[in-house]
Amino acid sequence: MKRILAGFIGDGKAGGVDRYLLNFLEAVHGENIQIDFLTNEVSQELENNLKQYGSKLYAVTTLKHPIRQYRQVCAVMKKNTYDMVYLNLSTAIECIAAFAAKKMKVPERALHSHSSGNDRQSALSRMIYNFIHRICRLFLYKAGTVYYACSVKAGEWLYPKKIVHSDKFEVIYNAVDRSRFCYQPDIRLKMREELELEENYVIGHVGNFCYPKNCRFLIEVFEQIHLLDKQTVLLLIGTGVEFEEIKQLVSDKNLQDSVRFLGWRNDTGRLYQAMDTFLLPSRFEGLPIVGVEAQYTGLQCVFSSEVTKETQIQKECYFLDLERGPKKWAEFILKHKKYDREQVQFLKEAKNYDLEKQISQLRRIVC
Repeated sequence: MKRILAGFIGDGKAGGVDRYLLNFLEAVHGENIQIDFLTNEVSQELENNLKQYGSKLYAVTTLKHPIRQYRQVCAVMKKNTYDMVYLNLSTAIECIAAFAAKKMKVPERALHSHSSGNDRQSALSRMIYNFIHRICRLFLYKAGTVYYACSVKAGEWLYPKKIVHSDKFEVIYNAVDRSRFCYQPDIRLKMREELELEENYVIGHVGNFCYPKNCRFLIEVFEQIHLLDKQTVLLLIGTGVEFEEIKQLVSDKNLQDSVRFLGWRNDTGRLYQAMDTFLLPSRFEGLPIVGVEAQYTGLQCVFSSEVTKETQIQKECYFLDLERGPKKWAEFILKHKKYDREQVQFLKEAKNYDLEKQISQLRRIVC
């Protein structure tokens, strides 16, 4: 049996990395493969769900205590004698477990980048973390034996270019089960009726309320849209550290009757159907899976130019510079709001996000 230690996972529904790791588990588990997970805090619900796969959760301390984390990860690896460690990272600061694996002589050490920036909330904290990231980036790759990323941009964020342009690097795109996200006019009508949106032009956004997602700019864009078209409504799906701040901003701008906060939902495939335009003005992204999902439903999508162009899979997808400002964004969105959703043309790049292709890639990781 091949034993694999993967990490770091949250509660199983905290974000894209959690979803990816669960997809990885589903794709590769079997009689001859044992996959355990590192976490900073055990979720009882997740632990119970993992039992059906024979997987275990091992809690270690956070990066606030790097020496203790190093020792705890070493202890987990010593106890179980893993053949492979598979670490999914957002910054090079998360290098402790990788060097613990090297110390414990784990033969295969896979690193996987899922971001292209630092998501700290305060400017001072981001400056400090970016400085530490740049230092750690100089030597993180030395702890790995093979390297992955959700996009080339995410790869270049975490590894030196000599790694990204070598045969040790591979892009694993964030695949989507297309059957869950195809356009369905009957579901659209039902969802718009449930949400009382039959007569509205609906702007949508799915994502955590946090620094990378640029939520304040999103509200400012919608404010300008609403000034020009009073029939517009904004749907916001997600939660996060800025949730209350953004709710207050909406109230301050007197937009509370036109902005719907739907919280965390597990039916985003149906909510996309109700939308007319999907908006993602992120400050940075590794590769946003929600952007791919939205495009598969035939939605017109408007992304910031900071979102990697690898995200585009259909023609009704646009990238705007954040420096153009909220008013120009609003004018662009309203100018392009008329399109035939059932006739949206997909590009050849859509094949990169095929679920079967990803499953094949994931299985190769553990072979």
